[in-house]
Amino acid sequence: MVIFGIPLTTSKSLCREIGAGSAPAAAGKYFSTHAPLVGRLSADATTLAGFEGVEGVEIVARERCGTAIDAAREMDDFIIHSLSNGSFPIVHGVFGGKTGLRDSKMPGSMEKGEKSLGIVDACQGRFSRDELREWLDQDSLVLFTSSKFYQAPPFCGAVIVSPRIAEKLREAPVPANKDIFSIDGLGGFMTEKELPDCMSHWKPFLRKDGFNNVGLVLRWEAGLAGMEALAHVSDEKRTEAVDEWAESVSSMVNSEVMLDSWCVERSIVSIRISKGSGWLNMNELRDLYRWMSMDVSSLVKDATMEEKEALSKPAYIGQPVDVSESHGIVRIALGVDSLLSYLDDKARTLNEDQLTVKKLAAIARHFETLKKSGQ
Repeated sequence: MVIFGIPLTTSKSLCREIGAGSAPAAAGKYFSTHAPLVGRLSADATTLAGFEGVEGVEIVARERCGTAIDAAREMDDFIIHSLSNGSFPIVHGVFGGKTGLRDSKMPGSMEKGEKSLGIVDACQGRFSRDELREWLDQDSLVLFTSSKFYQAPPFCGAVIVSPRIAEKLREAPVPANKDIFSIDGLGGFMTEKELPDCMSHWKPFLRKDGFNNVGLVLRWEAGLAGMEALAHVSDEKRTEAVDEWAESVSSMVNSEVMLDSWCVERSIVSIRISKGSGWLNMNELRDLYRWMSMDVSSLVKDATMEEKEALSKPAYIGQPVDVSESHGIVRIALGVDSLLSYLDDKARTLNEDQLTVKKLAAIARHFETLKKSGQ
C-alpha cells in the first residue's frame, strides 16, 4: 500500500517509558476499544483506513537490567535502511518519558521533509523555549500536551509544526486515497476544526457539521491557564528552581533506608522501594500506589506515632513504571502548581514533599502488614 505517494515506515523509541498506545498509534493502528467519533470499535478493527502498509519498528528504552539505551545510533541506522529500500522514514524520538528519560538526539526532518520526517515527542512538557526553537529549526514536528507538567485533564494534545513543514503541507496535494478521511480512518478521530490553516484543503474531507469537540476546548482552557501562570518565569529561573528542588527531594529519598533515588531527570525523581533483599515489583508498587492515596494508619497497629502520622496523610505520586526485570519505580514530580508553589515558598513545598517521602518509607517498612490487611 502507498500513502501520500510513497511507502511509509515509522520508528518508535523509548518503549515502556511512554503510554502503551503510542507505538501502535505511530504505525496507524488502533490502540483502544473505542475511537472518539466512532464509539466502540468492531472486534476486528486493527488498522486505520488508509494506513495499510505502514511498518512500525520499536526501540526499547532500557536493557533488562534497567540501564538506559541511547537510541540515537539505532535511529540513524533505521533512516539509512529505510531510504535504501525506497521507504519514507518517520522517526519518533522521545524527549522525556515517564521517568524523564530522553533520547540524546532529537530527529529532524531531512531536506525540509522531502526525504524523512522527524517527530519530537515532548508531551511531558518539560522542555525550554530554546529547545523548542532548536527542534523547529530542524523541521521536527513537536508533539505536546498540557496534560502532564501543565496539569490539564488528560487528552489535551497538540502538534507544533515548523514554518517550512507548514509550507510543504500547504503546497502538497490532498492524499489520493480518500479512505484515509473516512470514519474508519482519520475521520474517526478528528474533524476539520482540529486542522491548522496550512491543511485547509483537507478540511472539506473531514467536515462534520454539528460535531464540536467541546471537551478538547475545555481541556485546553485548563492547560492554557497553567501555561499562562508560569509565563512570567524565565527559563533560567525555572531550570534553577527545578534543579534545586530535584536535589532536595533526591536527598530526602536517599536519607530513608527503604528508599533509593534511582533516577533523577529534570523535574522527575524516580524511586525504587526496598523489600529486604530486593525491590518492590510492579504488582507490589500498584498496592503501594493505592495506599499512598489512602489513610492506612489504622491498619498498622505497631507503627510509631511518626509513622502513623505519615500513613494517615493521603499523598499523590506518579504511577508505577516498569523499568527493569528486577523492580519498578514510582515518581515524585513537579507540575506547574508545585513549581509555582516552590518559587513562592520553598520551605512549605519541600515540607509537603517530605511528608510524601515519609509515607513511602513507612509503607515500605510495613508492606507485609498492609498487604495482609486486604486493603
